[in-house]
Amino acid sequence: MKKTLSVFLLLAILVIASIFIAGCSDSTTPADSTSTEPTVTAASVTALYAAGDIVKNPKSSSKAGLLILGYDAGTDTYERAYIYPNTDGSWGYRLDSKTEKVSRSTIETMYTEKSGTIEVSAVPTGRPTTVATTTAATTATTSATVATTTTSSAPAPRISDIEPGSGKTGTTVSITALKGKYFVSGANVSLTKKGETTIVASSVSVSSPELITCKFAIPSDAGTGVWNVVVTNPDKQAYTWQNGFTITQGSSVATTTTTSSTPGTSTKKVTLYSASPMIVYLSGSSTSAQFDVMGTNLSSATNLKLVGSTHTLKGTDGSYASTGTQGARAMFSIPSGYTGDYTLTAIDSSDTVLGTLSEKISIR
Repeated sequence: MKKTLSVFLLLAILVIASIFIAGCSDSTTPADSTSTEPTVTAASVTALYAAGDIVKNPKSSSKAGLLILGYDAGTDTYERAYIYPNTDGSWGYRLDSKTEKVSRSTIETMYTEKSGTIEVSAVPTGRPTTVATTTAATTATTSATVATTTTSSAPAPRISDIEPGSGKTGTTVSITALKGKYFVSGANVSLTKKGETTIVASSVSVSSPELITCKFAIPSDAGTGVWNVVVTNPDKQAYTWQNGFTITQGSSVATTTTTSSTPGTSTKKVTLYSASPMIVYLSGSSTSAQFDVMGTNLSSATNLKLVGSTHTLKGTDGSYASTGTQGARAMFSIPSGYTGDYTLTAIDSSDTVLGTLSEKISIR
Protein backbone atom coordinates (compact mmCIF):
# COMPACT_ATOMS: atom_id res chain seq x y z
CA MET A 1 0.00 0.00 0.00
CA LYS A 2 2.82 2.42 0.88
CA LYS A 3 4.59 1.54 -2.35
CA THR A 4 1.48 2.33 -4.41
CA LEU A 5 1.08 5.71 -2.66
CA SER A 6 4.70 6.61 -3.37
CA VAL A 7 4.31 5.90 -7.07
CA PHE A 8 1.17 8.00 -7.21
CA LEU A 9 2.92 10.98 -5.55
CA LEU A 10 5.84 10.71 -7.97
CA LEU A 11 3.51 10.76 -10.98
CA ALA A 12 1.69 13.80 -9.59
CA ILE A 13 4.97 15.68 -9.17
CA LEU A 14 6.00 14.88 -12.77
CA VAL A 15 2.67 16.16 -14.15
CA ILE A 16 2.93 19.46 -12.23
CA ALA A 17 6.53 19.96 -13.41
CA SER A 18 5.50 19.36 -17.06
CA ILE A 19 2.74 21.98 -16.82
CA PHE A 20 5.15 24.55 -15.34
CA ILE A 21 7.77 23.97 -18.06
CA ALA A 22 5.16 24.29 -20.82
CA GLY A 23 3.97 27.62 -19.44
CA CYS A 24 7.50 29.04 -19.47
CA SER A 25 8.00 27.89 -23.06
CA ASP A 26 4.87 29.72 -24.23
CA SER A 27 6.14 33.07 -22.86
CA THR A 28 9.50 32.86 -24.66
CA THR A 29 9.96 34.54 -28.04
CA PRO A 30 10.52 31.94 -30.78
CA ALA A 31 14.13 31.66 -31.87
CA ASP A 32 13.32 32.26 -35.51
CA SER A 33 11.26 35.44 -34.89
CA THR A 34 12.86 38.68 -36.19
CA SER A 35 12.15 42.39 -35.70
CA THR A 36 11.82 44.63 -38.78
CA GLU A 37 13.79 47.92 -38.74
CA PRO A 38 12.51 50.85 -40.85
CA THR A 39 14.64 51.62 -43.92
CA VAL A 40 15.91 55.22 -44.01
CA THR A 41 16.20 56.70 -47.51
CA ALA A 42 18.30 59.89 -47.98
CA ALA A 43 16.28 62.74 -49.41
CA SER A 44 17.30 63.52 -52.96
CA VAL A 45 18.96 66.88 -53.55
CA THR A 46 18.24 68.84 -56.73
CA ALA A 47 21.07 71.15 -57.87
CA LEU A 48 19.87 74.65 -58.70
CA TYR A 49 22.47 75.20 -61.45
CA ALA A 50 23.70 73.11 -64.36
CA ALA A 51 26.86 73.02 -66.47
CA GLY A 52 27.22 76.21 -68.48
CA ASP A 53 25.27 78.46 -66.09
CA ILE A 54 26.98 81.76 -65.22
CA VAL A 55 26.14 83.05 -61.74
CA LYS A 56 27.12 86.16 -59.78
CA ASN A 57 26.97 87.50 -56.24
CA PRO A 58 24.48 90.40 -56.41
CA LYS A 59 26.33 92.12 -53.54
CA SER A 60 29.64 92.15 -55.46
CA SER A 61 30.67 94.76 -58.02
CA SER A 62 33.24 92.43 -59.61
CA LYS A 63 32.85 92.03 -63.35
CA ALA A 64 33.81 88.36 -63.14
CA GLY A 65 31.24 85.60 -62.76
CA LEU A 66 31.29 81.94 -61.81
CA LEU A 67 31.01 79.42 -64.65
CA ILE A 68 29.40 76.20 -63.43
CA LEU A 69 31.29 73.26 -64.97
CA GLY A 70 29.22 70.51 -63.36
CA TYR A 71 27.61 69.12 -60.22
CA ASP A 72 28.71 66.01 -58.27
CA ALA A 73 25.78 64.53 -56.33
CA GLY A 74 28.08 62.16 -54.46
CA THR A 75 29.96 65.02 -52.73
CA ASP A 76 27.19 67.61 -53.16
CA THR A 77 29.65 70.03 -54.75
CA TYR A 78 29.79 72.24 -57.83
CA GLU A 79 32.91 72.45 -59.96
CA ARG A 80 33.40 76.05 -61.00
CA ALA A 81 35.79 78.43 -62.75
CA TYR A 82 35.93 82.21 -63.09
CA ILE A 83 34.67 83.73 -66.33
CA TYR A 84 35.21 87.30 -67.51
CA PRO A 85 33.20 89.48 -69.90
CA ASN A 86 34.45 90.52 -73.31
CA THR A 87 34.96 94.22 -74.03
CA ASP A 88 31.51 94.34 -75.61
CA GLY A 89 29.92 93.03 -72.38
CA SER A 90 29.18 89.51 -73.62
CA TRP A 91 30.43 86.36 -71.83
CA GLY A 92 33.28 85.53 -72.00
CA TYR A 93 36.65 83.94 -71.45
CA ARG A 94 38.74 82.32 -68.70
CA LEU A 95 42.20 83.51 -67.65
CA ASP A 96 43.41 79.92 -67.15
CA SER A 97 42.24 76.33 -66.82
CA LYS A 98 42.08 76.40 -63.01
CA THR A 99 38.89 74.96 -61.47
CA GLU A 100 37.70 74.43 -57.91
CA LYS A 101 35.03 72.34 -56.20
CA VAL A 102 32.77 74.27 -53.81
CA SER A 103 29.86 73.00 -51.73
CA ARG A 104 26.45 73.35 -53.33
CA SER A 105 25.04 75.25 -50.33
CA THR A 106 27.82 77.87 -50.51
CA ILE A 107 27.32 78.52 -54.22
CA GLU A 108 23.53 78.63 -54.07
CA THR A 109 23.52 80.84 -50.97
CA MET A 110 26.01 83.47 -52.18
CA TYR A 111 25.68 83.40 -55.97
CA THR A 112 21.96 83.91 -56.40
CA GLU A 113 22.02 85.92 -59.63
CA LYS A 114 22.06 83.90 -62.86
CA SER A 115 23.64 86.02 -65.62
CA GLY A 116 23.36 83.63 -68.52
CA THR A 117 24.21 80.21 -69.91
CA ILE A 118 27.05 79.29 -72.26
CA GLU A 119 28.47 76.11 -73.74
CA VAL A 120 31.41 75.22 -71.47
CA SER A 121 33.52 73.85 -74.34
CA ALA A 122 33.06 77.14 -76.24
CA VAL A 123 34.67 79.28 -73.51
CA PRO A 124 38.25 80.18 -74.56
CA THR A 125 41.19 80.37 -72.17
CA GLY A 126 42.90 83.76 -72.47
CA ARG A 127 41.57 87.04 -73.74
CA PRO A 128 39.75 86.82 -77.09
CA THR A 129 41.56 88.08 -80.18
CA THR A 130 38.49 89.40 -81.99
CA VAL A 131 35.93 91.93 -80.84
CA ALA A 132 32.60 92.70 -82.46
CA THR A 133 32.70 96.38 -83.44
CA THR A 134 29.74 98.63 -84.07
CA THR A 135 30.23 101.90 -85.98
CA ALA A 136 27.89 104.76 -86.80
CA ALA A 137 27.06 105.51 -90.44
CA THR A 138 25.38 108.79 -91.44
CA THR A 139 22.93 108.88 -94.36
CA ALA A 140 23.60 112.08 -96.33
CA THR A 141 20.06 112.56 -97.58
CA THR A 142 18.39 112.33 -94.18
CA SER A 143 21.28 113.25 -91.80
CA ALA A 144 20.12 110.35 -89.61
CA THR A 145 22.65 108.27 -87.69
CA VAL A 146 22.19 104.55 -88.29
CA ALA A 147 23.98 101.86 -86.23
CA THR A 148 25.63 99.30 -88.51
CA THR A 149 27.89 96.35 -87.79
CA THR A 150 31.23 96.32 -89.55
CA THR A 151 32.45 92.92 -90.67
CA SER A 152 36.03 92.16 -91.60
CA SER A 153 38.06 89.08 -92.33
CA ALA A 154 41.01 90.58 -90.42
CA PRO A 155 41.08 90.47 -86.60
CA ALA A 156 40.53 93.63 -84.58
CA PRO A 157 43.59 95.37 -83.10
CA ARG A 158 44.69 94.71 -79.53
CA ILE A 159 46.76 96.79 -77.08
CA SER A 160 49.00 95.29 -74.38
CA ASP A 161 51.27 98.17 -73.29
CA ILE A 162 52.32 101.75 -73.97
CA GLU A 163 55.65 103.48 -73.29
CA PRO A 164 55.76 106.00 -71.82
CA GLY A 165 52.49 105.51 -69.97
CA SER A 166 52.04 109.12 -68.87
CA GLY A 167 52.49 112.72 -69.94
CA LYS A 168 52.05 116.27 -68.62
CA THR A 169 49.59 118.92 -69.75
CA GLY A 170 51.02 121.49 -72.16
CA THR A 171 53.65 119.06 -73.53
CA THR A 172 54.09 116.78 -76.52
CA VAL A 173 54.77 113.17 -75.59
CA SER A 174 56.58 110.86 -78.00
CA ILE A 175 55.21 107.34 -77.71
CA THR A 176 58.14 105.06 -78.44
CA ALA A 177 56.29 101.76 -78.07
CA LEU A 178 52.54 101.22 -78.32
CA LYS A 179 52.51 97.43 -78.16
CA GLY A 180 49.82 94.94 -79.14
CA LYS A 181 48.90 93.00 -82.25
CA TYR A 182 46.90 93.18 -85.46
CA PHE A 183 47.94 96.80 -86.10
CA VAL A 184 47.51 97.81 -89.76
CA SER A 185 49.29 100.56 -91.67
CA GLY A 186 47.09 103.66 -91.69
CA ALA A 187 45.73 103.07 -88.17
CA ASN A 188 44.68 106.02 -86.02
CA VAL A 189 45.61 106.44 -82.35
CA SER A 190 43.85 108.64 -79.80
CA LEU A 191 43.33 109.33 -76.11
CA THR A 192 39.77 109.57 -74.79
CA LYS A 193 38.22 110.49 -71.46
CA LYS A 194 34.58 111.07 -70.55
CA GLY A 195 33.81 114.80 -70.60
CA GLU A 196 37.10 115.66 -72.34
CA THR A 197 38.05 116.48 -75.93
CA THR A 198 39.68 113.55 -77.69
CA ILE A 199 43.44 113.89 -78.19
CA VAL A 200 44.37 112.55 -81.65
CA ALA A 201 47.94 111.33 -82.14
CA SER A 202 50.18 112.71 -84.88
CA SER A 203 53.13 111.14 -86.72
CA VAL A 204 51.55 107.70 -86.38
CA SER A 205 53.87 104.99 -87.73
CA VAL A 206 52.92 101.30 -87.77
CA SER A 207 56.35 99.69 -87.59
CA SER A 208 54.89 96.19 -87.45
CA PRO A 209 51.58 94.50 -86.60
CA GLU A 210 52.79 94.57 -82.96
CA LEU A 211 54.29 98.08 -82.69
CA ILE A 212 53.18 101.68 -83.25
CA THR A 213 55.05 104.94 -82.61
CA CYS A 214 53.29 108.32 -82.47
CA LYS A 215 53.07 111.66 -80.65
CA PHE A 216 50.41 113.15 -78.36
CA ALA A 217 50.18 116.96 -78.10
CA ILE A 218 48.49 117.28 -74.70
CA PRO A 219 46.60 120.58 -74.28
CA SER A 220 47.43 122.66 -71.21
CA ASP A 221 43.79 122.50 -70.14
CA ALA A 222 43.40 118.72 -70.58
CA GLY A 223 41.87 116.91 -67.64
CA THR A 224 44.36 115.12 -65.42
CA GLY A 225 43.98 111.47 -64.46
CA VAL A 226 43.65 108.25 -66.43
CA TRP A 227 42.68 108.27 -70.12
CA ASN A 228 41.74 105.49 -72.53
CA VAL A 229 44.03 104.56 -75.42
CA VAL A 230 42.22 103.79 -78.70
CA VAL A 231 43.63 102.21 -81.87
CA THR A 232 41.41 102.17 -84.97
CA ASN A 233 42.45 100.23 -88.06
CA PRO A 234 41.53 101.45 -91.58
CA ASP A 235 38.71 98.87 -91.69
CA LYS A 236 37.13 100.73 -88.70
CA GLN A 237 37.77 97.91 -86.25
CA ALA A 238 38.92 99.49 -82.99
CA TYR A 239 40.21 98.53 -79.58
CA THR A 240 39.92 100.66 -76.44
CA TRP A 241 42.45 100.08 -73.66
CA GLN A 242 40.68 101.34 -70.56
CA ASN A 243 42.71 103.70 -68.29
CA GLY A 244 45.93 102.93 -70.17
CA PHE A 245 47.47 106.43 -70.09
CA THR A 246 47.83 108.96 -67.27
CA ILE A 247 47.93 112.75 -67.73
CA THR A 248 49.46 114.79 -64.92
CA GLN A 249 49.57 118.52 -64.33
CA GLY A 250 52.33 120.31 -66.25
CA SER A 251 54.71 122.97 -64.96
CA SER A 252 52.33 125.80 -65.92
CA VAL A 253 50.70 125.41 -62.50
CA ALA A 254 52.88 126.00 -59.43
CA THR A 255 53.07 122.90 -57.28
CA THR A 256 55.07 121.81 -54.27
CA THR A 257 57.01 118.63 -54.91
CA THR A 258 57.67 116.18 -52.09
CA THR A 259 59.79 113.07 -52.34
CA SER A 260 57.84 110.08 -51.09
CA SER A 261 59.36 107.23 -53.04
CA THR A 262 62.79 105.69 -53.35
CA PRO A 263 64.79 106.59 -56.50
CA GLY A 264 64.21 103.99 -59.14
CA THR A 265 60.74 103.15 -57.79
CA SER A 266 58.15 102.67 -60.51
CA THR A 267 55.69 105.58 -60.67
CA LYS A 268 53.40 104.03 -63.25
CA LYS A 269 49.87 104.08 -61.89
CA VAL A 270 48.03 100.75 -61.63
CA THR A 271 44.26 100.54 -61.79
CA LEU A 272 42.56 97.47 -60.26
CA TYR A 273 38.98 96.87 -61.36
CA SER A 274 38.31 93.23 -60.42
CA ALA A 275 39.68 90.39 -58.29
CA SER A 276 38.79 86.79 -57.60
CA PRO A 277 37.98 85.35 -55.22
CA MET A 278 36.26 88.15 -53.30
CA ILE A 279 35.63 85.86 -50.30
CA VAL A 280 38.10 83.43 -48.68
CA TYR A 281 37.05 80.85 -46.09
CA LEU A 282 39.74 79.88 -43.57
CA SER A 283 40.37 76.25 -42.66
CA GLY A 284 42.98 74.81 -40.30
CA SER A 285 45.97 76.74 -39.00
CA SER A 286 46.74 78.34 -42.37
CA THR A 287 44.88 78.72 -45.67
CA SER A 288 46.49 79.25 -49.08
CA ALA A 289 44.56 81.51 -51.44
CA GLN A 290 45.43 82.56 -54.98
CA PHE A 291 44.13 85.94 -56.11
CA ASP A 292 43.68 86.74 -59.81
CA VAL A 293 43.31 90.45 -60.57
CA MET A 294 42.42 92.44 -63.66
CA GLY A 295 43.43 96.04 -64.23
CA THR A 296 45.91 98.21 -66.12
CA ASN A 297 49.71 98.51 -66.00
CA LEU A 298 49.95 95.42 -63.77
CA SER A 299 53.36 94.61 -65.24
CA SER A 300 54.64 97.63 -63.26
CA ALA A 301 53.72 95.99 -59.94
CA THR A 302 55.86 93.41 -58.16
CA ASN A 303 53.36 92.05 -55.64
CA LEU A 304 49.87 92.29 -54.14
CA LYS A 305 49.10 93.21 -50.54
CA LEU A 306 46.03 92.79 -48.31
CA VAL A 307 45.59 95.55 -45.74
CA GLY A 308 43.10 95.05 -42.89
CA SER A 309 42.27 96.96 -39.71
CA THR A 310 44.63 94.82 -37.61
CA HIS A 311 46.61 92.65 -40.05
CA THR A 312 48.56 93.15 -43.28
CA LEU A 313 49.46 90.31 -45.65
CA LYS A 314 51.76 90.22 -48.68
CA GLY A 315 51.79 87.70 -51.48
CA THR A 316 54.30 84.96 -50.81
CA ASP A 317 57.82 85.43 -52.20
CA GLY A 318 58.02 84.74 -55.90
CA SER A 319 54.30 84.08 -56.27
CA TYR A 320 53.45 87.29 -58.14
CA ALA A 321 53.02 86.57 -61.84
CA SER A 322 52.00 89.22 -64.36
CA THR A 323 50.03 87.83 -67.29
CA GLY A 324 50.51 91.09 -69.19
CA THR A 325 49.67 94.65 -68.32
CA GLN A 326 46.02 93.78 -67.62
CA GLY A 327 46.26 90.61 -65.53
CA ALA A 328 48.26 89.26 -62.59
CA ARG A 329 48.05 86.78 -59.73
CA ALA A 330 49.68 86.19 -56.35
CA MET A 331 49.48 83.50 -53.67
CA PHE A 332 48.76 84.36 -50.03
CA SER A 333 49.25 82.26 -46.89
CA ILE A 334 46.51 83.38 -44.48
CA PRO A 335 46.88 82.34 -40.81
CA SER A 336 43.91 81.18 -38.76
CA GLY A 337 42.16 84.07 -37.03
CA TYR A 338 42.93 86.65 -39.72
CA THR A 339 39.25 87.20 -40.47
CA GLY A 340 37.79 90.53 -41.54
CA ASP A 341 37.62 92.90 -44.52
CA TYR A 342 40.82 93.73 -46.40
CA THR A 343 41.86 96.26 -49.05
CA LEU A 344 43.72 94.68 -51.99
CA THR A 345 46.56 96.82 -53.37
CA ALA A 346 49.23 96.48 -56.05
CA ILE A 347 52.71 97.47 -54.85
CA ASP A 348 56.24 97.83 -56.23
CA SER A 349 59.54 96.56 -54.85
CA SER A 350 59.72 99.52 -52.43
CA ASP A 351 56.27 98.70 -51.02
CA THR A 352 54.81 101.81 -52.67
CA VAL A 353 51.09 101.42 -53.42
CA LEU A 354 50.51 101.73 -57.19
CA GLY A 355 46.78 100.95 -57.21
CA THR A 356 43.90 99.90 -54.95
CA LEU A 357 40.78 97.81 -55.55
CA SER A 358 37.70 99.78 -54.46
CA GLU A 359 35.79 96.72 -53.24
CA LYS A 360 36.85 94.94 -50.03
CA ILE A 361 38.10 91.35 -49.89
CA SER A 362 36.36 89.34 -47.14
CA ILE A 363 38.22 86.66 -45.16
CA ARG A 364 35.90 84.48 -43.06
